[in-house]
Amino acid sequence: MTIVNKINQLFKDTVWFFSNIIEKRDLIRELVKRDLRSQYANSYAGAAWVILEPLFFIGILWFVFTVGLGRGKIANVPFIVFLSTGIICWQYFASAFSTNTNIIKKYSFLVKKVNFPLSILPVAQIFADLFPHIVLTTIAVIIAGANHISPSFYLLQVFYYLIAMCFLVLGLGWLTSALNVFVSDVSKIVRVLVQFGFWLSPIIWDYRILREEYQTILKLNPMFYILEGYRDSILYNIPFWEKPLWGLYFWCFTAFVLLLGAIVFKRLRPHFASVV
Repeated sequence: MTIVNKINQLFKDTVWFFSNIIEKRDLIRELVKRDLRSQYANSYAGAAWVILEPLFFIGILWFVFTVGLGRGKIANVPFIVFLSTGIICWQYFASAFSTNTNIIKKYSFLVKKVNFPLSILPVAQIFADLFPHIVLTTIAVIIAGANHISPSFYLLQVFYYLIAMCFLVLGLGWLTSALNVFVSDVSKIVRVLVQFGFWLSPIIWDYRILREEYQTILKLNPMFYILEGYRDSILYNIPFWEKPLWGLYFWCFTAFVLLLGAIVFKRLRPHFASVV
């Protein structure tokens, strides 16, 4: 088979992979419902815990940095506003990414069902995490409003950045979930990366305090584009088209991860049953 034929076959396989997901949208909807029911069935507070936990975390960090360390403003906005927009954005990414890494093992009883499209499991998880994220984002907007930062037309950009983040998480989820079936250390590596990523990303600190060369390195993190995008939309009223190079880099990186994740998942899928 020539290189051209290989590329053509790879393109056809990738198109089929994505089109198969679209065809299974009803099944994805049922999986989302099942996940939400099982997640909150044994809790008195139910879904409220998904909202309360990050809010408690925001409250603790606000108390430590504002009351304890005397930090009032950061990047020209109150610290609580800067903090809440960053944590709420990162919390969705971290939760969906970490959960998707273990998604095949979580649904191991489906692996031996040859006709079941396991590739939709990360998609369903992304949708299952959406509701609490939208609620938390709304709370972030309310916090900003309480601090005299009124929402504007640019708030609608949040949906653009959310969709962008979902594509990134989907690609990473396909890649890590497939590899984690064979190498369980993958889930541990992801957990470490998420923990380091929280402190190395501009979530509780302003990246502008760094020297120019370090800022450039920091921007290689694709979540930098999303974090700053959320703040641009909620706090600063900056349109996404004013940062074309950041956007181009993010979408090139995400397209690569999506393609790589789809290829790896499709190639390893036939071998899952022999390991799980």
